[in-house]
Amino acid sequence: ESRTTTLSSTTTMPPSRPQSKPRKRPNDNGADRREQNPSSSSATHQAQSVTTTLLRTKEMMQQELERVSTLNTTINDDGALLHDAKEEHVGMGGTMKGAQGAMSKLGRQDIRDAIILRCALVFYWIVVVYVLWTRIKIPFLP
Repeated sequence: ESRTTTLSSTTTMPPSRPQSKPRKRPNDNGADRREQNPSSSSATHQAQSVTTTLLRTKEMMQQELERVSTLNTTINDDGALLHDAKEEHVGMGGTMKGAQGAMSKLGRQDIRDAIILRCALVFYWIVVVYVLWTRIKIPFLP
């Protein structure tokens, strides 16, 4: 009780008597008075509780630091991978433009071949009709 009043009096009021270390009673057989003082055991319990809480907080912070470190490494690796992919894409730009030019040239050639084929077919049928008209003299043709 005197310790409690001493602690509270140091924060709000001046102590009524000088602070001193807990004394041993002659009939305690050497036992410390703090062990018997209920406020002292609650202070010890509070100190242990705070210590346990701080250790848990320290452990959680270490785990979070490891998680963030792993995440940072992953982000850096992904950034390097994206950078490499971008460089490869930029390098393929010329190749893609060349391929696009070749494809458009092939497309124009395909259209030209289709026109030539149609003209050849028309010419063939005209020749066939002419040969039939000159050799056989088909009556419905003039």
